[in-house]
Amino acid sequence: MKAKVMPEDASTELETSTSGVPPKKRASTKGKRKAGKLEGIMIMPLDVLFEIFSFLRPLDILYLSRTTKEFGRVLMNRNNIFIWKAARANIPNYPECFEDMNEAQMARLAFEPHCYVCFKPNCRTVDWVFRVRLCPNDKIQSLVDVIPLLDSLKKGVAILACTKEWSRSRTLAFSEEIASVTAHWATLKNEEEEEAYIQQRTVLKSRVNDHAIICMLWLESQRTDRSNELREARNDRKAAIIKKLAELGWGPEIEKITYTIGEHRLVKQPTRLTPRIWTNIKPEMIKYLEQIKHIRLERERPQVMATRKRTAIEAIRAYKVSLLPWAEVMPEPPDYCQMAPVKAILELPTDIAVDVSSFASVIPQLSSLFAEWRQKLHRHMVLRLFPSQESLATVPVVEPLNPEVVRILPLATTPFECIRCLGDDPFTCEFDTSTSKGRLEPLFYPEALNHPCLTQELSPESGQSDDLKLDKQPGRRRKEWTSTQLRLDLVGSHIMFKIVLFCNVDASCTTVADLDKLDVWLGCPDCAYWWGGPNEAEVPVFGWRNAYKHQVQVHSSEPINWLELSEDQKRQAVTGAPEGSFKAGQHEMSRMPSTTIARWSCVHCMDRTCEGTPQTMVDITKHLLEEHEVTVPQVDVDCHTFAGKKEFAHRESWATFAIQQPPEETANLKLLAQDMAAALNLGYITTNSTCQDHLDNAMEAYWRDHGHATELND
Repeated sequence: MKAKVMPEDASTELETSTSGVPPKKRASTKGKRKAGKLEGIMIMPLDVLFEIFSFLRPLDILYLSRTTKEFGRVLMNRNNIFIWKAARANIPNYPECFEDMNEAQMARLAFEPHCYVCFKPNCRTVDWVFRVRLCPNDKIQSLVDVIPLLDSLKKGVAILACTKEWSRSRTLAFSEEIASVTAHWATLKNEEEEEAYIQQRTVLKSRVNDHAIICMLWLESQRTDRSNELREARNDRKAAIIKKLAELGWGPEIEKITYTIGEHRLVKQPTRLTPRIWTNIKPEMIKYLEQIKHIRLERERPQVMATRKRTAIEAIRAYKVSLLPWAEVMPEPPDYCQMAPVKAILELPTDIAVDVSSFASVIPQLSSLFAEWRQKLHRHMVLRLFPSQESLATVPVVEPLNPEVVRILPLATTPFECIRCLGDDPFTCEFDTSTSKGRLEPLFYPEALNHPCLTQELSPESGQSDDLKLDKQPGRRRKEWTSTQLRLDLVGSHIMFKIVLFCNVDASCTTVADLDKLDVWLGCPDCAYWWGGPNEAEVPVFGWRNAYKHQVQVHSSEPINWLELSEDQKRQAVTGAPEGSFKAGQHEMSRMPSTTIARWSCVHCMDRTCEGTPQTMVDITKHLLEEHEVTVPQVDVDCHTFAGKKEFAHRESWATFAIQQPPEETANLKLLAQDMAAALNLGYITTNSTCQDHLDNAMEAYWRDHGHATELND
């Protein structure tokens, strides 16, 4: 008896010709076709074939169904569903199909990495709610916001498609499913059918959403398991290769480069190391270790130079400490180690001992060396004002600078900005930027010479010595001073021009130091509160530095018609509201997050790798106690600051003005903005609160704890 062969469908077998007339052959246009690799499987008995299929996975069955029409008829037949069930049993915890999907569709969704629209490969992201895979381009084109469609009764049917909330104002659905739902809706004849269809789709959407969560968790577990499997395979291969190399005498060298060798392309492959593979990769691995050893020796050779640099730093930092308080910028280790007398000692032959006393002859020269270095800095600052005059960079230092340039540099209307950090730098000694965004700090000459970005780099080049590292500032390293990050701040210059005019001084000759001495308040009418009635406004007032920062941070550098304070208002700003009063509480709750705070540096850590960021007096006192056991810090002995005394410039307070409250609608918007500013200052809103839901939740929490500033109208 002949064995049964593969059926054409679930109920019939493939027909064999019993007549003497051979079937008509298709004309060949490309030569004789080669026999396929699966040709022999076509004549296997069905029970054997099904047994083979039971060891396959769903994706294998799916691909197999596409190889020939015969396989397609068998594997896509409902009566042979047991083949798919056997295949799904080979996948741990494989979730059931969605209600509106069959096994083949589920296998395609779960395993086949192709976009459902353009069929691009490597589409790894599965959208379980929409039951599709979409590449980034088609995701934009194929996911439709259904909210605007609800305005139309006809288009509003789209809400019956499976949807997913993208944000508070957007609900997305797959365009093809919308088209399918809309087409089916058009076939409904009466309200009963429409109501039944709505009920059916509602139940389906609920079940799809629930099952999508199950599928998402399953896929995540699959990826985790696969990642663990690959990691174990790589670790096993790495251990085997290390063992082989150790047998060849490379053990001590490998102990020093264990991590590096694991990243080699021949080591990190997730395949088992066989004798044949080891024979093939052995020469390259030995060559790689020889190269690594050479690099290591080259890296260790400069250790003598690094030790000498640390010695030079200790000698020269003692000289710098003796000059406190500083009135001018001071060079840091990368700069003074390049000065000729210092460099000559550092580059002495290795067999000559170098200690602190070796630099005794250099100390008397440091004053002139530092002055020459500052002159070089000044010339570079001229380039920031007049980039076309690049020739000044190579002019001998002995040639004096242009007097007009010297006059312009320190003016209050000549601020600079850093193109790297735009003023939002955590090392600033002038401004508290812990909650700032964007350009908040005007960099004025000569204080701009101390800007951290000019002497530190975020992405240091490899091969630099350890004495340049900043252990307490991860990712930063010292470098030679450069002004390439600075440029003239045109927006800041316009702001400062208005502030200088407000202060009733001559903008053509007023320096930053002159402004710091002025007892001037600037009131911001755009941030007024009306707690005492519609004709009495509480206005935040600032010293000029805080006013600049307030205008940039709170008003995005938009113009402000600053208010001038009367003598009574100045006294009110100085004394503040009575402690415990309603106004005092409201002032504290509504304080704008723009206060500038003086920053201090540790003298004991100066120029060393342990040097940290400039800190507030409270923090530097804690640092001195914990790190140096200093209980009573002394200025310029234990801590120092480059910024001079600026008690007028750093002020922030409130004053009462006779300003009429704006219309109710405008007032409500302003009150909401004021509440949001207060919530930001108190930490309810963070820099991560970018989506609408986060903002809504944050404001609800703020209002729950503090209440509204006033009752808002509907």
